Amino acid sequence: MTLSLNCKDAGDPVCTHTMYGETEQELLENAKRHGIEAHGYTEETFNERIGKDKENFRKLIKSA
Repeated sequence: MTLSLNCKDAGDPVCTHTMYGETEQELLENAKRHGIEAHGYTEETFNERIGKDKENFRKLIKSA
């Protein structure tokens, strides 16, 4: 089952990039990579953001 998370749904007002993964862990790794490459997060700042909003992010994950 493929999981997806859209950047705009996750709170970015402009970015419409969608990340995918076969597991929640893979999806979050892909989201982290996108956050670092496209939005200037560091691994530390991304992990802090996910840590604060983990349940909210889980609600935004869609199954395909």
